[in-house]
Amino acid sequence: MKRTLLAATAVLALAGPLLAYAAPDEAQRQMMQRSVEARSKLEAAQSVQGTQRDKLLQEHMALMQQMMTQMTSARPGPNATAPQMREWIDEHMKLMDDMMKQMMQGERMMMGSHGQMMGPTGGQMKKQ
Repeated sequence: MKRTLLAATAVLALAGPLLAYAAPDEAQRQMMQRSVEARSKLEAAQSVQGTQRDKLLQEHMALMQQMMTQMTSARPGPNATAPQMREWIDEHMKLMDDMMKQMMQGERMMMGSHGQMMGPTGGQMKKQ
Protein backbone atom coordinates (compact mmCIF):
# COMPACT_ATOMS: atom_id res chain seq x y z
CA MET A 1 0.00 0.00 0.00
CA LYS A 2 2.78 2.42 0.92
CA ARG A 3 4.62 1.53 -2.27
CA THR A 4 1.56 2.30 -4.41
CA LEU A 5 1.07 5.63 -2.65
CA LEU A 6 4.74 6.46 -3.05
CA ALA A 7 4.68 5.51 -6.75
CA ALA A 8 1.54 7.61 -7.37
CA THR A 9 3.09 10.57 -5.61
CA ALA A 10 6.28 10.23 -7.66
CA VAL A 11 4.31 10.08 -10.92
CA LEU A 12 2.33 13.21 -10.02
CA ALA A 13 5.49 15.03 -8.96
CA LEU A 14 7.19 14.22 -12.25
CA ALA A 15 4.15 14.77 -14.51
CA GLY A 16 2.94 17.96 -12.81
CA PRO A 17 5.44 20.32 -14.43
CA LEU A 18 4.87 18.73 -17.83
CA LEU A 19 1.12 19.23 -17.53
CA ALA A 20 1.61 22.82 -16.42
CA TYR A 21 3.32 23.93 -19.61
CA ALA A 22 1.27 21.84 -22.01
CA ALA A 23 -1.80 23.98 -21.42
CA PRO A 24 -2.24 27.63 -22.43
CA ASP A 25 -1.71 30.18 -19.67
CA GLU A 26 -4.58 32.19 -18.16
CA ALA A 27 -4.18 35.15 -20.51
CA GLN A 28 -4.25 32.83 -23.51
CA ARG A 29 -7.37 31.08 -22.18
CA GLN A 30 -9.07 34.47 -21.89
CA MET A 31 -8.01 35.34 -25.43
CA MET A 32 -9.39 32.02 -26.68
CA GLN A 33 -12.69 32.79 -24.96
CA ARG A 34 -12.78 36.24 -26.57
CA SER A 35 -11.97 34.70 -29.93
CA VAL A 36 -14.95 32.36 -29.58
CA GLU A 37 -17.14 35.33 -28.65
CA ALA A 38 -15.91 37.28 -31.67
CA ARG A 39 -16.47 34.28 -33.96
CA SER A 40 -20.06 33.98 -32.73
CA LYS A 41 -20.66 37.65 -33.62
CA LEU A 42 -19.18 37.03 -37.05
CA GLU A 43 -21.37 33.96 -37.59
CA ALA A 44 -24.44 35.89 -36.40
CA ALA A 45 -23.59 38.66 -38.88
CA GLN A 46 -23.60 36.11 -41.69
CA SER A 47 -27.22 35.24 -41.01
CA VAL A 48 -28.63 38.79 -40.98
CA GLN A 49 -28.68 41.73 -43.40
CA GLY A 50 -28.67 45.51 -43.34
CA THR A 51 -27.95 47.60 -40.27
CA GLN A 52 -28.04 44.60 -37.93
CA ARG A 53 -25.26 42.99 -39.96
CA ASP A 54 -23.22 46.19 -39.97
CA LYS A 55 -23.66 46.52 -36.19
CA LEU A 56 -22.49 42.94 -35.57
CA LEU A 57 -19.53 43.41 -37.90
CA GLN A 58 -18.54 46.60 -36.10
CA GLU A 59 -18.76 44.81 -32.74
CA HIS A 60 -16.65 41.98 -34.15
CA MET A 61 -14.00 44.38 -35.42
CA ALA A 62 -13.94 46.19 -32.06
CA LEU A 63 -13.32 42.87 -30.31
CA MET A 64 -10.60 42.05 -32.81
CA GLN A 65 -8.93 45.41 -32.16
CA GLN A 66 -8.99 44.84 -28.39
CA MET A 67 -7.58 41.36 -28.84
CA MET A 68 -4.85 42.59 -31.17
CA THR A 69 -3.79 45.18 -28.59
CA GLN A 70 -3.58 42.50 -25.91
CA MET A 71 -1.80 40.04 -28.19
CA THR A 72 0.96 42.52 -29.08
CA SER A 73 1.78 43.03 -25.40
CA ALA A 74 1.44 39.37 -24.34
CA ARG A 75 4.60 37.63 -23.18
CA PRO A 76 5.38 34.21 -21.72
CA GLY A 77 6.01 33.99 -17.98
CA PRO A 78 9.40 35.26 -16.77
CA ASN A 79 10.42 31.82 -15.44
CA ALA A 80 9.38 29.87 -18.53
CA THR A 81 11.66 27.05 -19.56
CA ALA A 82 12.51 26.56 -23.23
CA PRO A 83 9.75 23.93 -23.75
CA GLN A 84 7.24 26.12 -21.91
CA MET A 85 8.19 29.11 -24.05
CA ARG A 86 7.82 27.02 -27.23
CA GLU A 87 4.36 25.86 -26.12
CA TRP A 88 3.38 29.44 -25.27
CA ILE A 89 4.56 30.66 -28.68
CA ASP A 90 2.66 27.84 -30.43
CA GLU A 91 -0.56 28.82 -28.62
CA HIS A 92 0.08 32.49 -29.39
CA MET A 93 0.54 31.72 -33.09
CA LYS A 94 -2.69 29.68 -33.16
CA LEU A 95 -4.56 32.62 -31.65
CA MET A 96 -3.00 35.06 -34.10
CA ASP A 97 -3.89 32.79 -37.03
CA ASP A 98 -7.49 32.51 -35.84
CA MET A 99 -7.71 36.28 -35.41
CA MET A 100 -6.35 36.94 -38.89
CA LYS A 101 -8.84 34.52 -40.43
CA GLN A 102 -11.70 36.17 -38.58
CA MET A 103 -10.58 39.67 -39.57
CA MET A 104 -10.26 38.66 -43.23
CA GLN A 105 -13.71 37.07 -43.18
CA GLY A 106 -15.17 40.15 -41.49
CA GLU A 107 -13.54 42.45 -44.03
CA ARG A 108 -14.91 40.37 -46.91
CA MET A 109 -18.38 40.55 -45.39
CA MET A 110 -18.12 44.31 -44.91
CA MET A 111 -16.92 44.83 -48.45
CA GLY A 112 -19.72 42.63 -49.78
CA SER A 113 -22.39 44.42 -47.77
CA HIS A 114 -21.32 47.77 -49.20
CA GLY A 115 -21.47 46.60 -52.80
CA GLN A 116 -17.71 46.31 -53.24
CA MET A 117 -15.20 43.53 -53.36
CA MET A 118 -11.47 43.33 -53.77
CA GLY A 119 -10.04 43.09 -57.26
CA PRO A 120 -7.21 40.75 -58.27
CA THR A 121 -4.57 43.40 -57.55
CA GLY A 122 -5.96 44.26 -54.12
CA GLY A 123 -7.84 47.37 -55.29
CA GLN A 124 -11.56 47.74 -54.86
CA MET A 125 -13.96 47.13 -57.69
CA LYS A 126 -17.73 47.39 -57.96
CA LYS A 127 -19.76 44.23 -57.58
CA GLN A 128 -21.39 43.21 -60.84
